[in-house]
Amino acid sequence: MAAVRGERLTDTGMAPGGAREGTEGRADAGASASPRAAAVVAGAALAAMAVIAPIGMLVALPGGQFALAGIVALAVAILDVVAAVALWAWLRADSPLGAPIAAAPRIAYAAVFAGAAGFLVAPTDPDRFSAVWDAGLFVFGAHLVALGVVAVRAGRLPAWIGVLVVVAGAGYATDTVLALAAPSSSVSIGTVSFVGEVVLIVWLLGWAGRARTTPTAEVR
Repeated sequence: MAAVRGERLTDTGMAPGGAREGTEGRADAGASASPRAAAVVAGAALAAMAVIAPIGMLVALPGGQFALAGIVALAVAILDVVAAVALWAWLRADSPLGAPIAAAPRIAYAAVFAGAAGFLVAPTDPDRFSAVWDAGLFVFGAHLVALGVVAVRAGRLPAWIGVLVVVAGAGYATDTVLALAAPSSSVSIGTVSFVGEVVLIVWLLGWAGRARTTPTAEVR
């Protein structure tokens, strides 16, 4: 696993060289703290969504508690925006071009999901909510694919985790296409490929931002 990068300062008293080393050490610590903080915020937002989303989508919605499901959907949409901004902050130093490309689709998905939540308030139309949500998952899948690629190329994510995230995104996008092409199909790739999201949450909370992995290419 990645380790916190740093160097041991020697006791140089008031010598100018020692002062420079101390200043540089503090600067390095500050620079590494920002990506780490952004990663923790992103991971916490994703973890919160993983807890509350099933309450709304798997319990309240099937049980006819549409108001509760709508509130949960709005809360998830807000957390999506928080996660997107935090992921952008995590990636921006190493990939100023790739970071917004990875984050923007998640913000777009949050807008779609929030709009879909409107169909859960009077007059309620849960079928329309599900249809809009399914369509939005294509955008969400695009976000995961972009995130996996950009994070690996920027050296912020191990390649194997990046592959899992990309597979998760491809699964959601494929489910959307299948829902449109074959509405009666019960195939759901996302229910299996979502493991990439779980691994990403664990990585963001535990290791991301502590040190960069070796990038395979640079995205600028």
